[in-house]
Amino acid sequence: MGLTSRSRCPLCGSGAHPWIALPSRDTAAIVGLPSPVDPDDPASAVEARLFDRCTDCAAGIEQGVEIDMARELGLVTTHDDGDERIVIAPNRASWQAGLGGEGWAAIAGWPAHLLLTPRATTLLLERNGYEADKPAFPPWGSNQRWMWQTVLNGITLHTNFATDVLAGRLRPAGAPRGRLAFFADAIASALATPLIILFTVLVEALAALVGRGGRIQVRGRRSAPGQTWRQADSASSVIRSATSAA
Repeated sequence: MGLTSRSRCPLCGSGAHPWIALPSRDTAAIVGLPSPVDPDDPASAVEARLFDRCTDCAAGIEQGVEIDMARELGLVTTHDDGDERIVIAPNRASWQAGLGGEGWAAIAGWPAHLLLTPRATTLLLERNGYEADKPAFPPWGSNQRWMWQTVLNGITLHTNFATDVLAGRLRPAGAPRGRLAFFADAIASALATPLIILFTVLVEALAALVGRGGRIQVRGRRSAPGQTWRQADSASSVIRSATSAA
């Protein structure tokens, strides 16, 4: 049975469908990736984060929370001088996001309630009174680490094992799947990483080149006084249509 529309996107107003469920970091895994609900802990059903996917701008939207546009923009803003903002965020429309699903490394512990695409990033800026430049997709940086860890998640019992170990968040004594699984993941990660990196570095660089990189970077400039986000959205749509026609 196909998924049916169950909510509206706060960015563009289009319908949205159920997409993924992200378990809390402490939820135990059953096979492979952790289940959103731990059968031994009924409370984990409440702790799981459920995301819808917009049918138009393709943004991921967390269920059951109020979307504050200013807060969402603030969480992805790396530069703000009042008239100009630079936004950097994981790209939900990237190859690595499609490859990883719930195991996409970039969204582990993600604090925002929106998962952005190029179109969604433009809308978020416009909803906050900024005109967005054309999105860029840097080929190097954190997106390369996300791609590597996303592929590695396919062979480890703990999600984001290597990243969590290097950050000091995961140790043998506290591993959700136990010490044996921890050391099995350590061996698998060490042996597989050289081969995985040969693949992921090239694939992520190519993805960035064709506009499907794992990290979006967009510059936004303060809109003219009195211009509403709907006017800005309409104007940007005309520009996009003209560019496509050309």
